[in-house]
Order: sequence, then structure tokens, then C-alpha cells
Amino acid sequence: MDDQETPDWAVRLRQARLDRLLSQKGLVRLMRQAAGDDMPLPKTDSLCRNIRYWEAGTHKPNALDRVLLCRALDMTEAELFGGRAPTTTTPVRRSAQVPMPAREQYGDVLEHLREQWHLLVQRDNLLGPRHTIPAVREQIAVLEDLLIPARGNDRVEVLRLAARYAESAAWLYEDAGEVEPAELWTNRASTWAYEIGDDEMIAWTMFRGSQQAMGGRRAGDVLGLAASALRQSSHLPTPMRAAIVQQQAHGHALDGEARSCQRLLDHAHELASAVDDGGDARGGHGSFCTPAYVEVQRAHCWLELKKPQRAVAAYERALPALPPVYRRDRGMALAGLAAAYAGQGSVEQAAATAVQALDIARAAGSVRIIKVLTSVERSLSAHRRLPTVAAFRLALAEAVAN
Repeated sequence: MDDQETPDWAVRLRQARLDRLLSQKGLVRLMRQAAGDDMPLPKTDSLCRNIRYWEAGTHKPNALDRVLLCRALDMTEAELFGGRAPTTTTPVRRSAQVPMPAREQYGDVLEHLREQWHLLVQRDNLLGPRHTIPAVREQIAVLEDLLIPARGNDRVEVLRLAARYAESAAWLYEDAGEVEPAELWTNRASTWAYEIGDDEMIAWTMFRGSQQAMGGRRAGDVLGLAASALRQSSHLPTPMRAAIVQQQAHGHALDGEARSCQRLLDHAHELASAVDDGGDARGGHGSFCTPAYVEVQRAHCWLELKKPQRAVAAYERALPALPPVYRRDRGMALAGLAAAYAGQGSVEQAAATAVQALDIARAAGSVRIIKVLTSVERSLSAHRRLPTVAAFRLALAEAVAN
């Protein structure tokens, strides 16, 4: 069926999802929330397949599915399934409109939202994207409302903060494994930063794009975007430079260039030595890039370079130095350590360490960690009869199912 034959309601359904920067899995999650505990729904893969059919117009949702879709998208059935297809995108609707502050109150409102951003960063470090995305989206909605009447310097300050929140949303969706909204929020942050000439945020969105390219193992994009982020390196704060330089190292690891990779990690470690961070980014973007963080990245790179023994040694040195507030980074490091143990044939240690990482991944809702652990599970499949391996495989299967 071509686009001209697609029913208006199907076009409207897809547009409503994209307007809210939701992946199909993201829409499924909202449908489950709308259904509650008393209404069992099909598995996620089945619902995603249904959404593809609905958006293509080959099938129409039944009455129950229409109710859940309307609740998930905060639209009436008439808006979603009646009338003509939209010609332009629409803003996200909310159940209650935020009253607009008087112009003289803008400063107080923005200061409050800046403080909230630091608290949300800390919340993310402790609890992960599952518990943080809704709050970040709510604050972005407030900022979008503030943008409507804002002019002059007021608009500049609102956009500066909106770009910061949008970039945070990109990271949260990236960690949750939702690629499409992660890229959309990165683009939104970049656009807002470009409008006001915020060079630091533009550089940071390039860094974010480089990280996203890592997921697709696109080494050229990883290196190119990181180099773009460093183009104004003389004007960037030291923590940002440290984070971007270690990102370049990952690109070289993907290319199998160990010498360039390690040289850049050494440089990043030197830059990170001055970083003192409490997990709330009050030191600015990149303030998470402590010396311990760089050493964890060194271990990740050794793993990518297929040097598991060196990776194990690097992980074991770095893990005790990770600040407790970075709980999800610890989970990612433990997952990497499990993979390194598996790579050097330490089966029991790999399985036991993987279970520790899985506990953190489940609590935080970090799909990135789950992906690493899935590869660990595959590498241990020949030892599935060992009790520790069997226990890990069962726990992982339960985590993926939920």
C-alpha cells in the first residue's frame, strides 16, 4: 500500500507518535501504563508489530486498543481516529496547562528549572532513565510553553535551558535503548543551541551524536562527530574536552587502532585529573569524566580491541574508584568486566559478575547494560549446565521478558 492509500487516521497516529518523540516501544510502554495492572497486554514485540500495521493502515485498532492509544497519546478518539489527516505537527498536549509567569518572574522560573535540572541529573545517575524520562519531558513541556511569548533575552535564556534539557532527554532515551527519540532530541537540542549561538551546547550535541554512532559501530561517524565537537576546543571547559577526547579513543578502538586509542585515553586522563564532580553536573557538561571514568573507558576499549586480559586488569583497577553516585556507570563497568572474564575463559567469574550488573540494569532500566549482558550470555552458552551460568541465564531471560 503506498502513501496515497494510507488512511487519514493511520497518518495521524504515526504523526502523533513522532510529535511526542516516541519510538514504537515507547508508545507500547505508555499503552501499558494506560492499561494498568489489571489489563494484560500482548508482549512488546507483538504490540510493536501491531503499531506498524496500524500506522501503515493495513489494520485498524480494535475498540480497546483505540482507547489505550488515545490515553497514551493524550488525545480524544475523535482527534486521533476521526476527521482529516494533519498537515503540520502538533505540540504535545498535557492534562493541565502551566500558567505563564509575568515577564519579571522569568528569572525566578528559569532559576528554579536550572536547579531542577541538576536534581534530575543526579536522579538519573542513581535511578536511570525509567524513573527520569517522565520528569525531564514534563520540564521540557514547561519550557516550550515559556518559549511562546518569550522575546529577546528572555527567549535566549529559555532556549539555553531547553537545549540542556533536550540533550538530557537524548541521553536518557539512548540509555533506554530507544534510538529514534534519542536522535530526535539530539537534533532538537542542536537546533535550539544553534539559534542562540551556544557553542558549548552545539559541541556537546556533537559529542552526543558521536556516542549514538557507537551503538551502530559507525567508527567514521564516531570520529567525525567527536572531531567536530573539538573544533572550538580552546573555548571548551576542561571536563568537556576530557569527555570528547575519550570519545575519540572509542572511535579508534572500533577501527582497531590500539596505539591512537591509548594515546587519547592518556590525554583524557590528564584533562580529567582536575574534575571534581558530585553526580549532579554542577561542574558543567562532561563533569562525569573523572579519572576513574576514563579508566573504565580504557577497559571498554581494551575489550573492543579483543584484549580481555588487559580489560580485566583495567576494570579491576577502576571499579573501586568509581564514585557511588554513578551507579549505572558501575553497572556498565561490571557488564564489561563480565564480558572480559568470559573472553579470557573465567566462566564462573563472568557469570557471577554478570548477575551483579544485571541487578543494576533492571533497577535503572538500562538497555545498554542489558545488551552487553546478552552478548555475555551467548559467549557462556557452552557452559549453560554450570549452576552459576544457569542462574545468570534465567535472571537475564526474566529481565528481557519484563
